[in-house]
Amino acid sequence: MPSSIPALSFIKNPATLPEAPVYAVYGGEDYLRTRALELLADALRKRSLEIRHVRQLETAGPLLDELRSPSMFGGGFAAIVTNAREGNRQEASTRFKEEFAAYLEKPSKRNVLVFNGVTWQRNLTVPKRVEERFPTVVADELKPWDSRTFNEIVQMQAAQLCVEIEPAALAALRDSVGANLARAQRELEKLALVAQNNRIRAEDIARACGYEGVDVTFPLCDAILSGDSNAALQYAAKLAGKAEIGSVLSLFALLRLQVVALGRASLALVAGEPSQQAIAKAAPRLREQLRPGMLKVAGRIGRTDIEQAVEVLLRADEEMKSSAPDPANLLVGVVSKLCARLHKATGPKQALAVK
Repeated sequence: MPSSIPALSFIKNPATLPEAPVYAVYGGEDYLRTRALELLADALRKRSLEIRHVRQLETAGPLLDELRSPSMFGGGFAAIVTNAREGNRQEASTRFKEEFAAYLEKPSKRNVLVFNGVTWQRNLTVPKRVEERFPTVVADELKPWDSRTFNEIVQMQAAQLCVEIEPAALAALRDSVGANLARAQRELEKLALVAQNNRIRAEDIARACGYEGVDVTFPLCDAILSGDSNAALQYAAKLAGKAEIGSVLSLFALLRLQVVALGRASLALVAGEPSQQAIAKAAPRLREQLRPGMLKVAGRIGRTDIEQAVEVLLRADEEMKSSAPDPANLLVGVVSKLCARLHKATGPKQALAVK
């Protein structure tokens, strides 16, 4: 019987997971589970498999039939099925127990089935049979007192962002986010934008990670429009303190309006129009003294920057509606990505069409 591989061990050495037709990655630690799934998907791509994410499964039959069928053109695929309980709605492995159980008896030799076990009841039929017969990765939540593992993972996260985090900053970050590794990742993405000499210090944590629960929605939008990353990230930290799904969705709608306004201004500048005309066409709701900052941002961005900024917001909106993420975590991450894309853009300008 295969034994489950701890997610951290798998992340350190993805080669420990053998090739198989079925996998499950499950557990309550969202960051570790998500990171393990990313590495598993990379390994499957190296096996020349196309990755398909199946987030909502209304019926299992067509998917399993396709998994069983060899591709007409020789290419296989891997289906990553989100297995999550949502309210009274049971997870896919329970709703379609008979279909999945039959598939596990004789899985495809070419295509691969992966369960993303957001919820994974190990004593039930399908999870039990998967763990008995196929490789699995378990992402257990960190114990509150396990500061050693938390520090190790955060240092790995920082290294991926090309920054170094000082020991005192590690302790301060842990105090700020508890043992929530996903939130730690979001905070590091934010801090990496403002870190001096690619080094995160305790004072950076104190300045940028204090959740005060203050409503600074409009100043946050102004800061993004006018190119002030430091202010935007500080406002995001304040808003995150009392973030809820409804308020975050409303904020994302406002941010999309800001991105569209920047796109209109960029289009006008690319066309050679004077600054005042570009501002008039953009029609931003922005104080007069902040408009030079907006023009500076609009002058640096191009079509790709706007498209990617809009994509950040669309994905966040979809994630919020489909997978019930931590609103505070998602908010900070979105603002960090928008600042990175819009305020650090240096690419060539291109014609831009934003409605």
